Amino acid sequence: METGWYSKLWARGSESFAGISPSDFLALVRPKCKQIITEDSLRALLSQKKKLRVKLGTDVTGADLHLGHAVPLMLLRLFQRAGHEVHFIVGDFTGKIGDPSGRMDRRLEQSDAEIRKNMKTYTAQISPLLDIKKAKIHKNSTWLSKMPLGEFLRIVGSASFGAVAQREDFRMRFKTGSPVSLREANYAALMAIDSLQVHADVEVGALDQLLNFMQTRDIMAGEGLSPETICVTPLIEGTSGDGRKMSKSFGNYIALSDTPENQFGLVMSIPDGLIKSYFVSFGDVYEQEVKELAEFIQSQPLEAKKQLGTLVVALLHGDEAARLAREDFERKFSRKEYKKEDERIVFAKLPNLVVRAIDAALRGELSSSEVRRLIKQGAVRKSVDGEFLPVESETETIKDGDLIKIGKRNILRFKNGPTSIKT
Repeated sequence: METGWYSKLWARGSESFAGISPSDFLALVRPKCKQIITEDSLRALLSQKKKLRVKLGTDVTGADLHLGHAVPLMLLRLFQRAGHEVHFIVGDFTGKIGDPSGRMDRRLEQSDAEIRKNMKTYTAQISPLLDIKKAKIHKNSTWLSKMPLGEFLRIVGSASFGAVAQREDFRMRFKTGSPVSLREANYAALMAIDSLQVHADVEVGALDQLLNFMQTRDIMAGEGLSPETICVTPLIEGTSGDGRKMSKSFGNYIALSDTPENQFGLVMSIPDGLIKSYFVSFGDVYEQEVKELAEFIQSQPLEAKKQLGTLVVALLHGDEAARLAREDFERKFSRKEYKKEDERIVFAKLPNLVVRAIDAALRGELSSSEVRRLIKQGAVRKSVDGEFLPVESETETIKDGDLIKIGKRNILRFKNGPTSIKT
């Protein structure tokens, strides 16, 4: 088992970067960033050799965090390992408003009960990536729910409505007649108040937050403070290969709380063109190493993807779990081997068309449209003489005793009988 890049990055991931030079630290930061506003200001801050206050905020929009959320978290982790003070803001107040960035409609308002339920596991989910004991975790309702109206109006008085109105997402909504609420228009101002509360020197966050970050800088300047430096991370694409960002809404995400086996299998499903961006997002890759990494990926894409999957799983579950997940994947799929206990025995009225049989046997786990999509992608395979071959058409028939593999994880042994599942 080749482990070169995985072993290097996994070992580096436990190193302390305390005392690292500004140049070397920037060489780690740049590959993780789409933009730094401004790099000169970040270099100047680092050169002061003081403990910086570095902020990352995320709204409570659901119970599960995914790898897309982890991209800025990995950058926050880098600052923490360099000895800086990191502030993780849980947007329980702003989550009720909903970030309007990039949206063509208003988010549905969440109740306090929904937000409390969703945020219960946030700390547990980020703890593998961040030293929670050293981090400062805040709920922004702590200050936003108690802020006097007069103070809020004074702070937003330095913000320009022209900047809000010129946002592309708002302009498109104006054009199509979709309303923009005053609450949404003030969302960036609330983010700015978060930065004022923690006295942020640096903020890290994803590219879709750029307009909010720029307004935050304006408001901080209006308050007579140095505008925070912004480290903008890319929006990583999801597992589906259609170019869309990773999102729970698109169903193309890898959950931080998923099992090691599922996480490894999902990483293996990403297009080869995403391997490098995932590596630099989740590993500490120096700028001068990126070319060498790219050459490795180009020459050995399958091995590179396996090492990437091992790295991602190790970050969330540890080295041993990651190595076992790789071995499990290779046993089941790369070597076309699997244990008998990996099979799920499922029942349906047979013989039957493949879509109907799978839909009946899995009882809602996959819709008929999802099965059809997977067939078109070649992700539904039937065992023929010991080898899994793609099901070519939804008109193919499943018979009693057929062995079907769906995606990278489900291995189903079909039996004729009343619909039920036996694991």
